[in-house]
Amino acid sequence: MIDSSVIIHEKYFRMKKLAAILFFCFQITGSADSQTIKGLYVDGFNTILGNTQKEDSLLRYAQYNGYNYLTLYDLWPVHVTYNLTNAASCSVFSDFIQNAKQNYGISQVGAAGENFYFFNNVISVYNQQHSNPLQKLDVYNVEFEFWNTVSVSTGNYYCTTYLQPGGFSCDTAGAFAFYEVLLHEVDSLANQDGVIAETYLGWFNQGQAISIGNKVDRILLHDYISNYSNLYGYIQTRLEYLAGRNIVTEVIPIFSAEPAFMGPWLSANNDSLPFTDLRTALTNEPGSWKQFIHLAGMQWFAYSFMPWNVVQTEIDNPLAINVNVFPNPAIEQVHVRLNTNFEGCVFIQNSIGEILLNEKRIFGKEFTLNTVNFPPGLYEISFLESGKRTETRKIIVRQ
Repeated sequence: MIDSSVIIHEKYFRMKKLAAILFFCFQITGSADSQTIKGLYVDGFNTILGNTQKEDSLLRYAQYNGYNYLTLYDLWPVHVTYNLTNAASCSVFSDFIQNAKQNYGISQVGAAGENFYFFNNVISVYNQQHSNPLQKLDVYNVEFEFWNTVSVSTGNYYCTTYLQPGGFSCDTAGAFAFYEVLLHEVDSLANQDGVIAETYLGWFNQGQAISIGNKVDRILLHDYISNYSNLYGYIQTRLEYLAGRNIVTEVIPIFSAEPAFMGPWLSANNDSLPFTDLRTALTNEPGSWKQFIHLAGMQWFAYSFMPWNVVQTEIDNPLAINVNVFPNPAIEQVHVRLNTNFEGCVFIQNSIGEILLNEKRIFGKEFTLNTVNFPPGLYEISFLESGKRTETRKIIVRQ
């Protein structure tokens, strides 16, 4: 992790995104899906927790880039240090979660793990000891790569740690059998605890897809590619497999910012564009199976690979106007105060670029925008005059 990341970071506005915004600016658009997720895997979380600067950097990065879901890795070392089963000693952890939800627009925090003991004896115990929903974990994320032929083979990690001790064969068939049991156990525990059960999936066949889909609330589907143009084609068959149950499956595609995958592309493009394009491709899919797939959002792997860009709180534009937006956070409405009369388009979009409100008229120096029906989260209010973006402000909407 780059130490200088304590500076607030944000993606620069990209031309392609602006073109899309201009296209929609003068059209009527509907409200966003209240369950839309923009998630970020947080690797090395044990090296972040307890370091005020690193915690602040992570949460500001998430907020300024519109992430509303954090999946936390390396929680076992966190447990070793802070004992997550002890309500007093784990206050650093509970305080982090509350801060993320209360002040940085995070709506869900998930715990990633690969065995039932961890979820049952650590994560579930933690949740039971915290009655405040702002301090609870919201998602139990199962990550067990049963398709990984190297890890499951004789003498390797999954084989020696889980498969042999459990009486399963050290191959992909044995690993899937183990995974089915694990997923069922964690799903039952999640139902008991009132949280979401999800799993990360890479490669699987149609029979496995149907079996998996019956044991989990949502699926994070691996879409790790280096060729951006094949984004949909890379996962189309697996989406069809998941649709084979003829029951709507909640799917969140995962993109990788690693150098071998979309890291180079991401350094010059907006991180929400893959989801937007993928959703468009699914909408245009002629197969009737698509009715059983709901793209619930997107996820990026992982925090340490994400590009760092200096925050832009204003757009450098000679037409720039002075804008004051308040209150922030907002609940039912936001007030806008300008230093001059303004003629143009004012619109509000969510973290993945969906337009929730857009108006074209001559505004006075002060006016009010209604946010009463907006799902809680981070939004951008943008002002365009003569077809040019002149100013943008970020707001948080709460219930």
